[in-house]
Amino acid sequence: MKRMVVAGGLAGVVLAGAVLAAEQQVTASMHTFTDSEDNRVETWAVELLQGLRERWNLSLRGALDRVLLPPLPGLPGSPENVDAITTASRPVASTTLSKEEYAKLRQEMVAGLKWSQPHGSRIGGSLYYSHEPDFIGRQVSGSLAHDFHQGNTNLAFGVAHGFDSIRPEPEEGVAGPQHQRQTEDLTCVWTQTVSPRTLTQLGFETTWVHGFQSNPYRQVYAGGQRLPERHPDRRLRQALFAQIDRYLFTRSSVSLRARYYDDDWGVHAGTFDAHLNQYVGEHLIVRYRYRYHLQTAAYFYRDLYTDPEGVDGYRTADYKLDDFDSHLFGVKLSVPFEGLAVRPWMSGLVLDLKYERYFDSKSFAANVLETGFTWPF
Repeated sequence: MKRMVVAGGLAGVVLAGAVLAAEQQVTASMHTFTDSEDNRVETWAVELLQGLRERWNLSLRGALDRVLLPPLPGLPGSPENVDAITTASRPVASTTLSKEEYAKLRQEMVAGLKWSQPHGSRIGGSLYYSHEPDFIGRQVSGSLAHDFHQGNTNLAFGVAHGFDSIRPEPEEGVAGPQHQRQTEDLTCVWTQTVSPRTLTQLGFETTWVHGFQSNPYRQVYAGGQRLPERHPDRRLRQALFAQIDRYLFTRSSVSLRARYYDDDWGVHAGTFDAHLNQYVGEHLIVRYRYRYHLQTAAYFYRDLYTDPEGVDGYRTADYKLDDFDSHLFGVKLSVPFEGLAVRPWMSGLVLDLKYERYFDSKSFAANVLETGFTWPF
């Protein structure tokens, strides 16, 4: 399958009068995404940054997503509108509605509070809430970081607790069961300045997921039948990651990143990601990227299930749980308007243009085009 993806964004556009005080700032942003299948996502967001007394800072963010999906073409010879590759159905109340354009709204709110001291400790916490017709997401998180050796070493810890509610859209007017999912996350990151031109980072993350983890709209062909997907309700995920950033004397920098992941579903994965940033002249930055990903399959994944019960009672149509490898090549152009601005209001404006080519061993390929504007005040 080949897909052309086009994304356009206007991020960080500050409204007139946005800077309300010396330590207060309001930022409005807009981002759009479309692809060759006519799927479209539009995002509007507003963020408030407020400095408080005694080194405290408050951040508030609200976002609205509008998702528009065209009708699914359906399976040949079938009255049901389901995706022919993933066998996923449209989250609507009836088969008739699945043949029409699908639209939904998603709201997101985040509140954060942080206390910090120069070359010392930083303590933070945040509350997250998102709402859409068939899903409610909630998360409470906290973080603690401390600098050592005059700020050359930093050790940071983060914890998060998420509790989500999955409420599938009713089918043919009959509401299905509601599901719950809880997530516990622990992260530890060590950052070290090796030299004035080299920065390294090493981290570990572990996540416990309990509850419903299937796609309520995805069907699996098992034993000659089309049955709902069924995943285990427990999953332990672990990841070890490392990064090194190096500034080069040729007005360029390189960043190398590696990540190893495994879980108790049998998925083991490795990812390598390389970035090269290069100034071309005074007003153009070129960023090159290459990423390689390799993973094994979940123990219950099968291309074809002969038994309706699948493997140990589990069955899936999620190709991301199969073994595969993927490549991504990309280039990004950034044009800062600093020094080029012909109007005072253009100062700080940055234009970004990005192209990425993705392909994997599952015969999926995509051309990704993205354009964006940032306008910090």
